Amino acid sequence: MAFAFGPLLYAAAVYGVRRRETLPPLPSPPPSRELAAPVVNLLFGRGEVTPKAIETTSLELVAAGRLRLERKADGTPTVRLTPAAEDDRHLRPFEQLLLERIRHRCGDTVDRVPTEALGPGDGDEYWIWWRAFQRSVQDEATALGLIRPAREKYLTWTLRIIGCLAWAGLLYGCAELGGDVFDRAFQATAVVAVLLGFWYQRFPRRSGPRLTPAGRRAAAWWRNSADAAAHRPPKRQVGVNGPESALPVRESRRIWSSYNKSWHVVDTAPLDPPRWGRMWQLVVLALTACTTTAALVMTARTAYDAVAGAVPVLIGVVLAGLWLPAHRRIHSLPAESTFRGAVVCRWDFTTHYDDPPAFITHYCCSIEHPESRQAWSFEVDQWHRPMFSMKSDPPSKDRFTVGDVVDVHCSPRRRVIHQITMVEAVPR
Repeated sequence: MAFAFGPLLYAAAVYGVRRRETLPPLPSPPPSRELAAPVVNLLFGRGEVTPKAIETTSLELVAAGRLRLERKADGTPTVRLTPAAEDDRHLRPFEQLLLERIRHRCGDTVDRVPTEALGPGDGDEYWIWWRAFQRSVQDEATALGLIRPAREKYLTWTLRIIGCLAWAGLLYGCAELGGDVFDRAFQATAVVAVLLGFWYQRFPRRSGPRLTPAGRRAAAWWRNSADAAAHRPPKRQVGVNGPESALPVRESRRIWSSYNKSWHVVDTAPLDPPRWGRMWQLVVLALTACTTTAALVMTARTAYDAVAGAVPVLIGVVLAGLWLPAHRRIHSLPAESTFRGAVVCRWDFTTHYDDPPAFITHYCCSIEHPESRQAWSFEVDQWHRPMFSMKSDPPSKDRFTVGDVVDVHCSPRRRVIHQITMVEAVPR
């Protein structure tokens, strides 16, 4: 086996090195030099647009005079619409979408918006806009010949299954010819699979927009250019993997809000109530300590004396180090609260129910408390539909949107909302 792998891997490595050495140098002024900032971001993302494109597109619009860049007292960069932004005749589709996003975030309360507030944070409001923004950037890159469209998911899996069946049929036919033929065929096909794994860019593991040869040359030129740092995405981007990665469903996060006519950041509590620090957990720990200690004492064995003394100490360490701080955090939250706040995030997610088979859509909102700068997350409504039905409930889904002012009677400690009433709705 090693004798079969060694020469082929060595030949592949030598071929790759020589191929890199014989590649012609990239031209100094390639045609891709005049690409728009989101298209360059797509090249850095290997065919995928990342949230970094929002910032670079804003800077391009500032340079074009459509936006005005300003800074708050704490240094936060903000953008403001200029009179030239009303004329959209010479704008690309994604630039028009960004200006619409700025208008939506400003509304009637503020006249500027931080660039960070244009990204993920307001849930469905962002994700619906983001899909259209990505699609418009990919359409322009496709027209320029830089990417190829994504293959259909079913076609991708059909090709993979056909390849696996062909490989299995080949090995089955070789097994009929004898064990030696089967071993040689397996070694040869395994080596091919390893080499295909090295060239993962040519044979991607998932279906998606792929760079063409012209796109790869343009991406290589931009990575080596002097402006590469301005377009390179950060290592960790919030919301780049889908809407669920930008929502406060599990963990708390910080969200921009313009409530009371000023931009500020609010801490959003998670949707799920705290799971540690409950009284029943204290009872279980106490019963476990008493039962274990009694069982060890009743055995009347000297070897267990150290263990019998260590169990209460261990339980005490768990109580003092883990349970008690969590219990204090739970009781620091108000059991009941009534306030007037603003919706700062809106999203929904779906679960399933087995008996009878049905899907449950959970409609959730994060509502800011104006005094504490804290946003509480609640499940406002839910609706059921059969397992294979496409029926939805638009009135419930469009009941609230980001920016609506509401009166809330809730229990932040248990993440339960008792009553919610619309006070002032933003333009739909």
